[in-house]
Amino acid sequence: MTPPSPQARGVALIGQLDWPQNLYIAQALHEAGWQVQIITEGVQPREFRGWLTVHHVNAGDERMLCDLLLQLERDHEVRWILPLDEAAIASCHRTLDRRDKLLPQIPDDDLSMLQRKSAMARFALGLGIPVPDWVHVDDAGEALRTAEEMGYPLVLKGEQGNGGSQVVICEDAQALQEGLHKLKHHDTVLQRHIAGRNWACGGFFHRGALTHVHGYELLAQHPPGLGAATFIRHDQAPEMVDALEAMGRALNWTGYMQADFIRDASGTFWFLEINPRPWGSITAAEAAGTPIFSPLLDTLADRVPEPCRVDDRDWAAHVFPKPLLQMAYKRRGLAMLEVLLSPAFWRGAPRTSPKLLRYFFKVMYWYWTGPRDNTAHPLKPAAMGALPRV
Repeated sequence: MTPPSPQARGVALIGQLDWPQNLYIAQALHEAGWQVQIITEGVQPREFRGWLTVHHVNAGDERMLCDLLLQLERDHEVRWILPLDEAAIASCHRTLDRRDKLLPQIPDDDLSMLQRKSAMARFALGLGIPVPDWVHVDDAGEALRTAEEMGYPLVLKGEQGNGGSQVVICEDAQALQEGLHKLKHHDTVLQRHIAGRNWACGGFFHRGALTHVHGYELLAQHPPGLGAATFIRHDQAPEMVDALEAMGRALNWTGYMQADFIRDASGTFWFLEINPRPWGSITAAEAAGTPIFSPLLDTLADRVPEPCRVDDRDWAAHVFPKPLLQMAYKRRGLAMLEVLLSPAFWRGAPRTSPKLLRYFFKVMYWYWTGPRDNTAHPLKPAAMGALPRV
């Protein structure tokens, strides 16, 4: 393989084109002088021609993706390959023999741990971080017996799900049986349910040192209680930040990482899972004054990032542009107007790129006018060429 030249200025992103955080990262890279391309299910939007090159890959076509990754590995003009979600991280590490272009670069044992909820829980527990009791269950009979011993309510989750897609809150045996049927094709874990509020903490690490942090309470989610944050309140609670810092240090992590927690009535933060990637509300960190993309730019330029901690406690806002995308899809015009008139919506919109602001308002229009197909995907705007991830 031809090594990248010292002057190589190419960065290849691997991820969803319609995830806002990915486009803001691409914009930050472009403004720093990098030549940016993205491998995605989407197609080239007119608004990004001239600064972002889009390479389309068919959804689920692993061979097509591998071929593109190998081309990037051989391209001496490409200095960095940045996978931006769990599937992309796994594909890159499976495909590439040399990983000197990859960020993050993850040892095989750590990658295996980060792909299973029970292994993450065991890892966190080994660092002294509170973790709700859990049991891996292989069949319905074992699950029901274990549930009787642990007591309801319980949380049933898939070992490899994300975004709440494989999480079921089970109040009784019937709910557990229904959850097991829903997740019948997945490895599953039963975990003790902790009553409390959902919190999260993300940050950027450089060789195991946490340089930038974004801690927050999730005041609203989609779907409610389980999915991605849509309204948040910032609070860098020390116990939560310490837990994230301990995990990044143990992994000698370089790159973005986020972890999810439940805070109970006594104030204890219970660990739920690690997301080894940029998180959905990272744009809110930028809007609140944390230069969350700066450490990435420093790292790619072989500079050590300067630590930055912004005191933004109680800063609250919508996570731009998720609420409007959801409402546009459901065609809830009055609710959209109320959000648009809310200062909290505009507070959460980063001012770094007016072009991106305009683009996402076009996306809302596509969501509003796009066709519905209940037998396939709920909406697939032709202008985006990818599934809506809101």
